[in-house]
This record gives sequence, structure tokens and C-alpha cells, in this order.
Amino acid sequence: MLRAYFNLSLKFKIIILFTLLMTVFSVALGYYAIETSKTQVVNKVSSTNLGVVRVVDNNMKSMQKAISNWVTVFVMDPYIQSTLKMDVMPSEGSLDPTLYNGSTSTLMNQMLLTGNFDYVALYGKEGPPLFQVATDDSSGSGTIQQIEANPIYKLTANLRGAPLWFPMSADNVFIQNNRKEKIGMTRIVRDVNNGYTIGFIFVGVNQETIKAQYLANLYDKDHGLVILDASGEPLLEAGKPFYKAGQSELEMIRSSVSDSGSKVVRLDGESLLLTYSRGENGWQYLYAVPLSVLTKELNSIKQFVVLLVVGWLVMSIPIMLLLTSFLTAPIKNLLLSMRRFQNGQFDEKVEVKYGDEIGYLSQGYNNMVENIKSLVDDAYVLRLREQEAELKALQAQINPHFLYNMLDTIFWEAESAGQDKISEMIINLSRLFRLSLNRGKSFTSVAKERELLELYLSLQKMRFRDVLEYEVDIPPAMSDYIILKLILQPFVENAIVHGIERKRGGGFVRIRGMQEEDRLTFIIEDNGLGMSEEELAKLNEMPKENDVNVTQDTSGYAVRNVHERLKHYYKDEFELIYDSKPGRGTRVQLAIPAVLSMKEE
Repeated sequence: MLRAYFNLSLKFKIIILFTLLMTVFSVALGYYAIETSKTQVVNKVSSTNLGVVRVVDNNMKSMQKAISNWVTVFVMDPYIQSTLKMDVMPSEGSLDPTLYNGSTSTLMNQMLLTGNFDYVALYGKEGPPLFQVATDDSSGSGTIQQIEANPIYKLTANLRGAPLWFPMSADNVFIQNNRKEKIGMTRIVRDVNNGYTIGFIFVGVNQETIKAQYLANLYDKDHGLVILDASGEPLLEAGKPFYKAGQSELEMIRSSVSDSGSKVVRLDGESLLLTYSRGENGWQYLYAVPLSVLTKELNSIKQFVVLLVVGWLVMSIPIMLLLTSFLTAPIKNLLLSMRRFQNGQFDEKVEVKYGDEIGYLSQGYNNMVENIKSLVDDAYVLRLREQEAELKALQAQINPHFLYNMLDTIFWEAESAGQDKISEMIINLSRLFRLSLNRGKSFTSVAKERELLELYLSLQKMRFRDVLEYEVDIPPAMSDYIILKLILQPFVENAIVHGIERKRGGGFVRIRGMQEEDRLTFIIEDNGLGMSEEELAKLNEMPKENDVNVTQDTSGYAVRNVHERLKHYYKDEFELIYDSKPGRGTRVQLAIPAVLSMKEE
């Protein structure tokens, strides 16, 4: 996609770029506005919800206090105290008529009329309750012995007269036929004179009663409320259900040391704003509302952002079309003029209207066209003269095929005269000449280069007789690789001419080849005279073409030519290292890429 974009015209590049920038800017601005509004809404709702939770806390405290006060007054009644202290306990329900007709009738009537509780049971030291009343037809109170075996009794006794509030299941030891879900409260009854335990009282409050009297208008289908006791057990749930025991988010909040606060949590795939608070008695209140409900009004902002982006694009695209057309028209004219110039119209010029960058470019183009036209005119006359000179030079050249044929004729004449050594030299020279020309191609195979070296060295050995020994060790596995032609022979020639020919007693030349991963390495070694550090440094400098001293030395020219060709074809992917010591010979190492084919330039 990036390549396709850069291949577009400048006009469409500018339009696409500005369209993307404007879209990104508008979306980023809209996103910032939405997130800022969302944060503010969440903060304000968090404050409001925290106030609701505090109202719930105060209402529950009022309920607890009211019921606790009524129970205190009830159990401290002299008749209740004297009855519970009797050695012979009354039978089940024997207190009922007395409480309604005796000295405590007014108190009991007030308790029932207030509606603060829905079930109450008073127990003596043993047996079933002495007094029991229910407003919802619940029944089936257990005996005091059954209650004493329940853990709730032990917790109640440890409080030494303080109330214990706890959640109740449908059927339990206190109410075996419970009609509605309740929250229970228990207290032990103590003797007002000496503090001894003389009884036990249980009070049950329906959750419906609590919701109607203490939580009215504080929750709905979108707002959920959960009340937990000090141990983390749910006492009451109202409104939107969201609480599930064991959820990590809720457990972290429940165990948090913070008394109150708000946090966005994700429960069952839904994001909720959860407000929590802990009361003085250890109860914890959780109040939750879905974020979707809070941010529903922000949809108008989203719609505004979409309309803003669409409107911005609709309005800006025509403007950008006009602007880009105005900016790119001079460039388009310049491009058309260049194409006509490429087709041979050398008198092309473009009109320069303004002094901006495009104007300077057009002026430079006009100057360039004028200069090229002048150079073409001059070069055309010069070319005619060169062609005339080349024609005369070609007439004086010897055709290579004529030379091959003459060498073959000489070979057969020498063969007929019985001159075997001369025949061998002529056939080797003919083969060497053919390999050197290589049909005019710049590249050859390693196998042909190795054959050329062997022919060259065999001819040199015939020339120097016992003065020269040589070895060519290039593995057959390298034969099919392609290399530049005549990149090894000049170094071999240098080894013979400068190293061995001048050495008394002759010498040895070894050519080795090896392949290392994706590289071909060739090493030319001799045990000739070697070179001094100055000569080696001069060789490493690789003189330029116009260096007179080098051009006068054919071997030095050949080495420079090899270096230039290597640099031209292999760029920086070849390595040429010289190592030489006076009297110890010279070592040349050449490394080039290993390729199986190479395009001719």
C-alpha cells in the first residue's frame, strides 16, 4: 500500500494525506471530548451514589437502633424479667394472653403497630419459646436446646447482651416454616439485677419490610444495592442483580481498607460503576449502576463527531482539489515538456510565471534544455568525424578468425615437420587467445578461468623451462560458478615477472580456490622476491587511470584494470588483500560473491 501511495500523482498524494490528517484530528478531538465527558459524568454520579449509600447506611442504623431499643424495653419489663427467673417455667405460649392483657399490653401493641419487625420469639432456659408472634404466617420455632447447638447462639452469647444481626435462609432453626426472606437479630436476656443470662430473644425482619420502609426510591432495575454483614455474607439484595460471591473484583473491594469510594469494574461482561461504603458496625454497602446507562446521553457527542468528520471531508475535498490543481499545474506542464524533450523536441521550454521553487526548477530546466541542445549539436558533428576515423581503423584491423585460422595452419605445418613442442605451444596459444576473448563477454565460468591459467602457465613453463614450477588447485565443485574473466591471470603474471623471473634459481606459483558459504576465495602465492612495505602500500593505493608510471608498466596496468572491474561489477562485495615480505614471496587473496549466473551490462 505504501508503494502504491508513492506511485500516485502529487495531487492525489496531497488530497489523501490531508484527508487522513483531518480525519485523525477530528476523531482524536471527538475521542477526547467523549472521554472527558465520560470521566466527568462518572465522577458526578460517583458523588451522588456515595450520598445514596450513606442514606442507606443511616436508614439501616435507624432500623437497627429502633428494633434494638424496642427489644431492650421489652426484655427489661418487670413481668418478663420475673417470669424468666422463675424456677418452674411456664408452658409454651403461656405468656401470650398475659402480654396482651397484662401490664405490658400497651408496649406489645406499640411494637406490633410500628411494623419494625415481622417475627419475634422469646425463650426461657429450656423448651420452646414462651412467647412467639409473626405477621407473615411464619411458624415452627425451634427449642432453646436446638438454638444453643447452633453457632449463632455462641456468637450471640459472646456479645454479652449486644445484638447480633445475620442473614437467614428460607427454613432454619429459628423459623422452620419461613414464608419470606428475613434478616435475623438475636440477643441474650440478662437479669437486670445481677447480669446473669435468663433467656434468649430472636427477632426477624422481612426484606420486603426493609425495602419498603428504609430503601424506598433508592434503587430500581438499573441500580443495584447489596448489603453485606461484617463477615462478608449478603444480608440483602435489591434492584439490579450483580453480586456473585467469589468474583475477584468484588472480593478486592470487600477486603479493601478504604471505608468508601467508587470504582469501574467489569462483571459478567458488563462494565459497572460500583460505589462502596463501610458502616460503623462493619456492614458494607455496594451500590452499582451500568456505565451504559450513565453514558447513554454521550451518544449525541459521538453522533456530532461523526457528522463533524463527514461534513469536514465533504467541505474540504473540493477546496483541496482546487488548491492542489493550482499547485500541481506548473509541475504537470513541466512534466509534459520533459516528455516532449525525451521524444526529440530539443527546442522545448516552459513558461516561468512565479519566483517560487517550481519557478526556479522551470528556469533550471530551460537552461538545461538549451545546454543539452548545444551539446547535441556539437556532439553530432564530432560523432561524424569519429565514425570516419573508426572506419579507417577498422580497415587496418585483423579479424580474430583470420588469426585463429593462421595459428591452426602454423600448427599443422609444425605437426607435419615433426615439431611436437612447437605444435603444443601453438595450440595452447590459440586456446589461450580464444579464452581471453571469450566472444566479447565480460563473465566466464570458473572452469574456463582455470583452463586459461593452466594454458598460460604451461606456455610460461615452456618459456622458462626448469625455472618455473606451478600448481593449480581449484575444486571441480566450483566449475559452474560465474566470475569476471581475466581476474586471476594478471596476478599470476605479476608473480612470474616480478617475483620469480628475477629470482636466481627459479620459483614456484600456486593458485588455490575454495568456497565458503556464499563466497568464492582465490589465493595466488609465490616464493619470489616479494615486495617492500613501500611497494605494498603503493599497490594498495591502486593508482588512477592517468597515472603515467602505471600505464607504462603493462602488469601494473592489468592489476589496476582488475581492481576497477571488480569495483564496477561487485561494488563493495569483493575483498582484495595483498601480503608480501622481501625475500619470502607474495600472497594475493581475492574473495567475491558466489553466483551461478550474471547479467551482462
